[in-house]
Amino acid sequence: MGDPPPLWGRPLNEYVASYQFEKTKQRGIFNIDPPTTLTREAADALSALGGARDGAGPSESALSIPVTIGNIQAVLRLIHYPRTYRHLAQPSAIGGCIKLMSSIKLDGKSSPFSYEYGYLCFRVLTIVLGRCLLHRSDKLDNCILGIEQDVRMSPQRDIIQLFSHYVSISLCMELSLKNQVQLDQILGWIIVERQPKQPPLVTIPDTELLFTILWDDRKMFFKALRSTYYPGISAVIFILWHLSCREQNPNKIKFQSTALTEITFRYNLISTSDQKRALDFINMDRGTTNRVITWERDMKQVDLEDCRQVIGTYINRFEPLNPTLYEPISVLDGPIILRTVALFVTQGTEDLLPTILQVTVKHIWDEIKNPSEPTKPDVYVDAIRDTIPNYATILRNRPVFGRINYDLSQGLVDTIVNYDLIDLVARGILMLDLASGPPAHEHAGSVDYLNRVQIFYAQLAAGTVPKKVLIRDLRAFISPVAQVSELSRLVPGDPAPRPCGSYTKSRSFGANIRGAMTRSEWAASSLLALPVMTAHIVVQFVDRWTGELEALGVRTQFYALRQRR
Repeated sequence: MGDPPPLWGRPLNEYVASYQFEKTKQRGIFNIDPPTTLTREAADALSALGGARDGAGPSESALSIPVTIGNIQAVLRLIHYPRTYRHLAQPSAIGGCIKLMSSIKLDGKSSPFSYEYGYLCFRVLTIVLGRCLLHRSDKLDNCILGIEQDVRMSPQRDIIQLFSHYVSISLCMELSLKNQVQLDQILGWIIVERQPKQPPLVTIPDTELLFTILWDDRKMFFKALRSTYYPGISAVIFILWHLSCREQNPNKIKFQSTALTEITFRYNLISTSDQKRALDFINMDRGTTNRVITWERDMKQVDLEDCRQVIGTYINRFEPLNPTLYEPISVLDGPIILRTVALFVTQGTEDLLPTILQVTVKHIWDEIKNPSEPTKPDVYVDAIRDTIPNYATILRNRPVFGRINYDLSQGLVDTIVNYDLIDLVARGILMLDLASGPPAHEHAGSVDYLNRVQIFYAQLAAGTVPKKVLIRDLRAFISPVAQVSELSRLVPGDPAPRPCGSYTKSRSFGANIRGAMTRSEWAASSLLALPVMTAHIVVQFVDRWTGELEALGVRTQFYALRQRR
């Protein structure tokens, strides 16, 4: 490839430094109008973008002015002035941004995020689309009033973050109505009888083009957005989702489902908290279809760098650098996202694997010990239940674990020991029998908790790490097996645990594993399985004698109960 046109501006590795939060943060200006020159330049740029939508390129004479980076930045500077938001609601500019993004190609495929020009076009697209959606749903005036009130209360708030928050709330309100006709009308994709005819906010062909652009450039899209402050593309996700919902062509359905699932997953990892409400609705809808399953089956990694970026972003999500923009991830979201992160594990990511387990387990423990919000016990059970098999998927990746070295094996076992994964699994068992309000739904963690734990332990002991590492460290971690029989005698009036419910399952837990393992593997898994059986005896003891559960680890509970006896 030759030198890129000067119009494209700086490459990604250079431009991202200019779009960090502290450099792009803007405060609202309500009492004065923007300078006339700025207004005129932005208006000319929006008009030129409208011309680009009709097929003219950024340097063609058909445009009133060339659409340069400076012109685009003029549009973005108007964000300071909420009074101008009505003027920014120009649908033709959305299609123009898409067309200009598609003109930036590398190796025959669109790659707008590789250069500053394409990145800025996407920023304008996001902002104008949000303004138009608010305008069409009659919420723009209330949005402007709300922003003004919020700024008076918190002058330091970034105005684009506030605006993005209102876009997300508005989308959530529209989506909750589940009225596809109304959504089509807002987008201008249908004509409703006795309703004013409205031009499309973005045409269906342009939306299909945007699908292709984001899919082809998904690596750089993710890299650019994770490296900059970029709030509020839930409106973009919305139009992609809505198009895929109404699509009838089988070939287009397959592509759109695949592209939407991966684009949404990537954005979920990096989205600011103000977008959560609208994204949650779209995510729930995707979860009720076969979209995710289809994508997981057909998913193809881009390259090693991209895989490491995705895994690294998952790890960093648990301790965000800017808590103002990113709230702590929920106790359930981490284990659920882990299932998809496992698809990005490949040769060259081995060093990240112990840390994946570490941050996930630590977060569940932190929430159990110090909940960020009131949480029922079965939520923790579900979180543990989902973590175990999703990480087991990583353990089954033979091309990766066939290459894992001794130090990394030791790191994995150290994580299991140091972050009390075995105690965490046993704690989940203690919670299985705790009252949690209404009966658990059919997919609750209590349904197949032990089965999933069994799969994880079996996978860990079946060759993932060297046996000498596994057996040595875990034997030092767990007390002798004799403690199980000793603890069983502490249950008042019942020398042996009653053979029912989940305890019966735990008794068969070891037998099921043993049938599929060699003698050395069985020795390792027996050590792992011990707290499972111990936990059930503790449950019976608590239930039949104390009636309450102390907030202690399984081993600590055992010794406390023995002393109490």
